[in-house]
Amino acid sequence: MPCIPSPSSTLTRQFPSATRTLLKTSTPKPLTLTPSRTIRIPLLAATPSPKHRKHSTTTNLNKYTAGNMTSQPPKNEMVYFPGVMSPSRKFGVFRKVLHTGLYSQFVAMEVPVNGEIGDEVHTVDQTLIFTHGTGKAIVAGKEQEVKQGDVVIVPAGTQHQFLNAGDTSLELVTIYAPAEHDPRTVHQTKEEGDAQEEAGEDEAPEWSQRSKSENERIGLVKVPQ
Repeated sequence: MPCIPSPSSTLTRQFPSATRTLLKTSTPKPLTLTPSRTIRIPLLAATPSPKHRKHSTTTNLNKYTAGNMTSQPPKNEMVYFPGVMSPSRKFGVFRKVLHTGLYSQFVAMEVPVNGEIGDEVHTVDQTLIFTHGTGKAIVAGKEQEVKQGDVVIVPAGTQHQFLNAGDTSLELVTIYAPAEHDPRTVHQTKEEGDAQEEAGEDEAPEWSQRSKSENERIGLVKVPQ
């Protein structure tokens, strides 16, 4: 009698990573959040065709080099980004960290047509400021259309997703508090970012997770007497 593969084995060959996730989560477990971790919500829905995953052909990111993009704590000096909120500015990459401070992180993002940021949960607060295009925010199950000039705040521990709902790139800057990514992070595409995060190659530095009192104690923050 011919061997008929089971549905689970067929699914495993077609979607190995998703199947492993589903099998692991077959028994519900309480959600435990650890410092500066992104918990991605697995989906089996089809992703946009590669022909739609196009980014802007022009970028002004080269002039935004004033921020701390090293593995070391920032210096005590001003960081200035001229025109970073301009609707005519194009970042040209999915994600780039522009500055990482002791208690926050400033990141530029460009979501291509039919693209998304990803269904996920952060253990840090996130503020998203939209500078170009139109999109849809889904935060804690509530949907909201977003456009240039809008701001969405996602509290730590809240499930969220952002989709490009327009026919041009969705441009935004986002502020994490404290940091969520490696200060040197540059992701050309969402897929590249997901792969690095899954491999543990995009982690916030230890110094960005310290308390205020600890930074004062070791001298990184000096309070006037």
